[in-house]
Amino acid sequence: MPHSSKETVALAWCDGGMVDGRFMDGLLLATMNAPKIGMNIVNKIRVNGNQIGRQRQVLFDNWADVTKTDWLLWIDSDIVVTPDSLKLVWDSADKVSRPVVSGTYFVSKENERSLMQPFPALFKEGSTKHELQIIHPLPKNELIKVDSAGFGFLLMHKSIISKMREVSPDYSLFAEEEGIGDKYISEDIVFFRKLKAAGVDVYAHTGALVQHMKRFSFDINYYNLYWNGLQKELFTK
Repeated sequence: MPHSSKETVALAWCDGGMVDGRFMDGLLLATMNAPKIGMNIVNKIRVNGNQIGRQRQVLFDNWADVTKTDWLLWIDSDIVVTPDSLKLVWDSADKVSRPVVSGTYFVSKENERSLMQPFPALFKEGSTKHELQIIHPLPKNELIKVDSAGFGFLLMHKSIISKMREVSPDYSLFAEEEGIGDKYISEDIVFFRKLKAAGVDVYAHTGALVQHMKRFSFDINYYNLYWNGLQKELFTK
């Protein structure tokens, strides 16, 4: 179903006090191009702090109780969004059939290594509570159903608010769970599991690709990867 011109959107992000210029550049470029795709951005919500689960909850409550736009677009402060990726997510979303749609970015468990192993932040449930099945290899330019994703580039409709609060009336929607060893469930995954319990499906567009800015070493590993890949025509200059 095409979006109505009356549907409103709020941009939202959490940060620790300062943001990267590339994040802001992407945010401004997307905002300026939003009218061209029929996206009516009318407000923004920013939550400053250093406790991400709490920040996300404060932001969600502000959207639900104060800002009250039809849609909320989360963009993490280390994500560089583009007009093309924004259009794909916006066109894929539907307030009835697809009220939650994610874009695609990559994460790694090896953040201190110079050549990190990348995987999409798109998941299916694993065999146990503390396992996730990564959607890898990544389907090319498809709209797919997922169980969970990250919050880096995520669009959601206001229809989920009452459902989420009914499922979790007394506890944070982003209360991470930590046990012994690797028995850890992040705040984002906690939210998506509650979303599933509320009967809300989640979709992701694998063509809505955005940059995820992480620190890495500009060293011989990167040099070899780049030039060998270029010679093999794995990517363009």
